[in-house]
Amino acid sequence: MIGRRCALIALGGLLILVLSVNVYFIRMIVESSSHKTSSKSMPISQLKPEQEQLISQAEQNLQVSQKSVAKDMWPDAHQLIPPVAPELGTILDILRKSKVMRADNAPLGTQLKLMLTLEHGTKAMFKPQWYSRDAIIRGPVYHGKDRHNAEVVAFHLSSLLALRRVPLTVIRKLDLRNEIRPRATPELYATMYQDGNDTCLYGVCHYCSPADPVCGVGDILEGALISWLPRYLRLVKHRHPWQRTYKKNKLAMWETDDNYCEKVKDTKAYSPQSSSRLLDLIDTAIFDFLMDNGDRHHYELAQNNFHNPAVLLIDNGKSLGNPDVDHFDILAPLYQCCMIHKTTWDRLKLFSGGSLSIALARLVAHESLMAGVQPLVTEAHLSAMDRRLLTIYAVVEYCLKNKKYASNVILDHR
Repeated sequence: MIGRRCALIALGGLLILVLSVNVYFIRMIVESSSHKTSSKSMPISQLKPEQEQLISQAEQNLQVSQKSVAKDMWPDAHQLIPPVAPELGTILDILRKSKVMRADNAPLGTQLKLMLTLEHGTKAMFKPQWYSRDAIIRGPVYHGKDRHNAEVVAFHLSSLLALRRVPLTVIRKLDLRNEIRPRATPELYATMYQDGNDTCLYGVCHYCSPADPVCGVGDILEGALISWLPRYLRLVKHRHPWQRTYKKNKLAMWETDDNYCEKVKDTKAYSPQSSSRLLDLIDTAIFDFLMDNGDRHHYELAQNNFHNPAVLLIDNGKSLGNPDVDHFDILAPLYQCCMIHKTTWDRLKLFSGGSLSIALARLVAHESLMAGVQPLVTEAHLSAMDRRLLTIYAVVEYCLKNKKYASNVILDHR
């Protein structure tokens, strides 16, 4: 009875929030109607100067130079890429082109992934392409296999939002017959075979099976190549407080308890007075809502004697599922805690008026060009991000209205 009453109270609060979102939508549409008819048709010349400057800086970082770069020169416990990174494009190009020295099954996770050792000892994880760009994943938000293009889109979105906590990620096309098979470990080699003119493999993992292989087009398999983080970071995995139950008939505590966030804040790990971890998880919820990633059941921190390490945004493959659906409960940490980093809020406001999709499209288009592949994200997914950003604005406005003072909501903790 108590659980049912809590659920009804939560539903009532959600209804009020949805109404606030609708009002905010109307206001934003009216305010932006003179500037923008649709996110995909808005010309670049209509971007505000500060928006154009930010996008241009990000594009400049992606340019390839001939300068040599040091290995593991960036990652630390607070960011994986610095704000200004003129070497970024060169490092990404090295990931795309370095010779594969060894190919093995990736040691972690439930899906097929390859662990590649590249020249100079660099390690990277390869997630193969399972879906076409315009495939729509229906069902629960965590349904389906990883979308390899989502990993690349997540990398560039994190850069735009100044949440530089996604590992370096590029698109790479592997030649399975000539590049992987000769350098495969015996365990991986045993899962590779020819299906007509196509080279296929099914790998070794929890869900891997000969009945569910991935095949190249001929010998070529497209996928996302994700840089493996250096050992000195000593990543430690933690259970996410807003983890789903992954069961149809069982709700998690955060789905039924209106005061759930207060209970989370009472624990030492998530107290806003002792660390920014809770605010980082709220950043993560915002990022995941934009990407439509509802599968963040754990998170990772670099805990090698670092002070107040940031929550890293690792494993973004369950994003970009259905552009027509917004899974509002991904935002639960934001609307239940009503807190947000000031730096995150300032950056989100900068991308109003449909400029987020424009900026992201430009960065991802550069990756498509460099990798020689089809566009990596559809207009539908880009438009969905603009739409979801309006929802985030509405939630923060709702919190500001209910918390009385802006300093109770917008916190400068990092």
